[in-house]
Amino acid sequence: MDRKPYKTPFRKNSVTKFVCPTCTKGNLKVKENSFLYQETRSSRLAHSHDAWDPDWIDYVYSCLFECTNSACKEVVSSTGTGFVDQDFYYDENGNPDVNYDDYFRPVYFEPHLCFFSIPKATPDSVTDEVNTSFSLIFSDPASSSNHVRIALEHLLTFLKIKRFNTKNGKRLYLNLHQRIDLLPQKYDHVKDLFFAVKWLGNAGSHSGQEVTIDDVFDSYELLSEILSEVFENKRESAKSLAKRINKKKGPK
Repeated sequence: MDRKPYKTPFRKNSVTKFVCPTCTKGNLKVKENSFLYQETRSSRLAHSHDAWDPDWIDYVYSCLFECTNSACKEVVSSTGTGFVDQDFYYDENGNPDVNYDDYFRPVYFEPHLCFFSIPKATPDSVTDEVNTSFSLIFSDPASSSNHVRIALEHLLTFLKIKRFNTKNGKRLYLNLHQRIDLLPQKYDHVKDLFFAVKWLGNAGSHSGQEVTIDDVFDSYELLSEILSEVFENKRESAKSLAKRINKKKGPK
């Protein structure tokens, strides 16, 4: 999972490395004549300061992106923020010089971007939470991380891991850690991944810790591996294939 494109600001006239959420083959490019941006009020007022410099500028933007895949051409709306930064270069005489350029960071996309492929067999309750997380990663990483945690809870329910014990006629609900501990032995090899997603989700829900976009991408890497193991069973398929080949001592 290449997270760098989603952490790197873009220029309004460049093709981004944002992957199209519909075809997942093309990249998103700003649609011609759709990019609008303005300085914020506080940024405009700052111009009167004696120490003002162009890199004090802050923008807000809105635009339409279009998929570069000619067979797709999906249109994606986006809003976000921007700033001015220095670009260092050498002039025609070989002397170092500096230029200022505008850069932008997304906050929202509609339809939202997708950061990993969700296996088709994944239940809707899990898929919906993952997609909600995708939609919030830029605007609210903590909430985005928490939705990954909720997706994990739904996954455990789908795997028939009980949610509570009954004592004296009362339901005593199990916390996420206790439920992960109840996973059957066949999931032992990914149990550590479940716990890691839990810790990241806890940080986003009730620990008061700052959650970064990198933290959310960490949870995506872990969850995508979990979903692959549970619903695509690649490891078992590979073992079965190897067993058949080894039995014949050659092509199956």
